[in-house]
Amino acid sequence: MKKLITLLLALLMLVSLLAGCADSDEGTTENTTVSEEQTNVLDNLNVPDKTYDGKEFMFLTRDAAEWTTVDIFAEEQTTDPIVDAVYRRNDMIQTKYDLKILETQTNDPLAAVEKDVKGGAGEYDAIVQKLGSCATIATKNYLHNLKDVPYMDFDQSWWDQKALEGLSIGNKVYFATGDLLTSDNDGTFIVMFNKRIAEDNGLENIYELVSNKEWTFQKMYDMASVAVKDLNGNGKMEHDQDVLGTATTGNSSFCMMYAAGIVITAKNENDVPEYVLDVERAVDVIPLSYSIIGDKNMALSMNTAGGSTDVVENGKTCFGNGHALFFQECLQCVIRLRSYDVEFGVVPFPMFNEAQGEYYSHMNEVGGMVAVPTGVIGEELEQIGAVIETMAAYSVDTLTPAYYDITLISKGTRDEESRPMIELILANRIYDIGYVFDASWGGFVSQIANKFMDGKTNVASAKPNSFKKQMSKTLDRFEIDN
Repeated sequence: MKKLITLLLALLMLVSLLAGCADSDEGTTENTTVSEEQTNVLDNLNVPDKTYDGKEFMFLTRDAAEWTTVDIFAEEQTTDPIVDAVYRRNDMIQTKYDLKILETQTNDPLAAVEKDVKGGAGEYDAIVQKLGSCATIATKNYLHNLKDVPYMDFDQSWWDQKALEGLSIGNKVYFATGDLLTSDNDGTFIVMFNKRIAEDNGLENIYELVSNKEWTFQKMYDMASVAVKDLNGNGKMEHDQDVLGTATTGNSSFCMMYAAGIVITAKNENDVPEYVLDVERAVDVIPLSYSIIGDKNMALSMNTAGGSTDVVENGKTCFGNGHALFFQECLQCVIRLRSYDVEFGVVPFPMFNEAQGEYYSHMNEVGGMVAVPTGVIGEELEQIGAVIETMAAYSVDTLTPAYYDITLISKGTRDEESRPMIELILANRIYDIGYVFDASWGGFVSQIANKFMDGKTNVASAKPNSFKKQMSKTLDRFEIDN
């Protein structure tokens, strides 16, 4: 779980970032030395006190439109807080250790890593790719177990402990995240709500419902039902004409499933995943989930839009233009909504019922992870371990506050009440190994999740045999007893 920076530190970082932006025209860099606050954080950093004679460390990152990697390399300072934070972090590290941090972007990471590993080039010291790609690359045995990489200390606060716990497999960690990256946050799903529509309909304070652990599927359905308005009176709900209860994306089905605490796999005492789908609970949850996100009289969803691309774009414009009470999307969409004049808040996905007692958030497979390809060996493995660990530690006082305090709060939601909600969301992410390896294990998890969108309760008819077989093959490839 990421450790958020105190408000005082956030303000100090804001002043620092603004100072860096002001000097960007001259190409100068402020704060290339470690601050007092940062020194406290870095006290726990245990890497060799040495320099690297200008050695270049190459990261293989993503080239993927709005999901292109922004948290590893920055060529120069700009007016963007994230870019400037990355630049400042890297500049401090490069100066202190006499090294260069570089990136090569690709839209086909598997092919790039496979070519590099099999060809013995060792061009890429580390990769930063989406979770789904990392899982696929891992199944090919092209990734190191990060627990075997020297100087990577996963007991440190700059590593996301929930991710480590959820994504490890047989006590091996092939990819990880933490303060080093922001794209894992971007890929985490949230519920946004239109404050004006909520106020106009006299709805309860949703923030208080969340805090009191009364924010449930039923509450969300009741509010969405009240908000629905056929404004043009033509008897059908239109996302650009009327007011809908919920605007969704194709990923909302996963979010609702995991929000209800339903997982496909859980790990045993040996950290090995096992099939554990609770069919009865899923059957109980699906009807209400469908009413919120699948019913065309209530929601703009995959069932009413022309496809996944349409529902994403229409969902954004629907909510942005004030035609939906709720919008289920990833945290990155908070930034995408800047161009719309809509006042909104952010809350987690609701619990199925109050007896559940905890909120669960879903990180989509598009969220970023760091990994080390097996082409890196010997002394180079020690070196990249030290560099990654250092970058993660330095990110605590640079990249993390820039992300939370500036990108989200000041320029995104413009709503300080959303801060504790975002903290809660990121602290309660649920990781299902079945979902992580879904593409390699036959898409069974997707089949189950889609029932939450379609309202189909025939969960018992789904056959997990192929899923289990593919899971077993992957475990064998990882040399894990199962």
